[in-house]
Amino acid sequence: MTPEEELKALNRTIRQFESVFKSTKDLSQRDRVINELKKLKTYRDKLETFHEFDPSDLEEPVEVDEWEGLSYMKTILEKIGKKSKGKKESYEDSFGDRELYYLYLYLNFFEEEFLTILSETKLKLDFKHSLERDSFYHRFENLRRLFENVNEDSSTVDMYAGQKHEEDMRKRSFKKKRNVIIEADKFLRSVARFSAGLVMDIEGGGLICLNADDTLHFDRIEGDRFFEGRKVHRALVELKAFAWEVIEFLNVPRIESQE
Repeated sequence: MTPEEELKALNRTIRQFESVFKSTKDLSQRDRVINELKKLKTYRDKLETFHEFDPSDLEEPVEVDEWEGLSYMKTILEKIGKKSKGKKESYEDSFGDRELYYLYLYLNFFEEEFLTILSETKLKLDFKHSLERDSFYHRFENLRRLFENVNEDSSTVDMYAGQKHEEDMRKRSFKKKRNVIIEADKFLRSVARFSAGLVMDIEGGGLICLNADDTLHFDRIEGDRFFEGRKVHRALVELKAFAWEVIEFLNVPRIESQE
C-alpha cells in the first residue's frame, strides 16, 4: 500500500468512527470512539509529516460535534463558559465519572430554569394538575439527595485502593450510580408526560393551563433566566424537549426505567 492509499484508507476509517460517534447515545461507546479518533488522527499527522501529499489526498473529515442533538447541553456549557469569563473550567475530574458529571449539569439547569417555572406564580393550573405540578418539588429533592450520596460515595472509593474492601466498595458505588440514573430517568419521564399533556391541552383549546399566553418575567432577585420574555406555552414545549433530551442522554433500557 502506497502512502497515498494508506492516507485515504485512514481518512475513511476516521469518517466511519465519526459517523458512529454521531449516531450512538451510549456513553461508554462514545468514549471508546473518542479515544480511537485521537489515535487515528495522531497517526495521520505523523504520516503527513513524513510524506508530501497532494491536497486532494487529504480528504479531511468533517469536525466532530460531540454534542450534536443535545442542544440544551450546549446551552449549559455555554452558560458555564460565560460565568468563567472564557477560562476553561471543568469539574468533571471531581466527579470521577463522565456520565455523573453531565447528569449533574442537567439537574442544575433543571433546578435553576425549569423548577422555577413549575410554581404557582409562574404556571397556573386547575386543582388536580396543580397537585401534580407541586409534587415535582418533593421528587426532585429526593433525586438530589440520591445524587449527592452517590457523588460522595464515588469520591471515597479511591481511598480503598489496594485494600480488601475495594471491590465491594466499587460494586456498591456502581449500584448506587445505576440506581440514581434509573431514578433520574423515571423523574424526567414523569416531567415529559406531564408537560406533553399540558401542551396538548393548550394547543387543543383546553382549560387545564389558565395562563398559557402569559409572558414570563423574573425580578432582580431571581436574576437572568432562560425563559425571560417567553410565553408559558413555549416554556412547557421546551420543558418536554429538555426532559426527552436527558432521557435519551441517559439511555436507560425501558425494562429498567419501568421497574
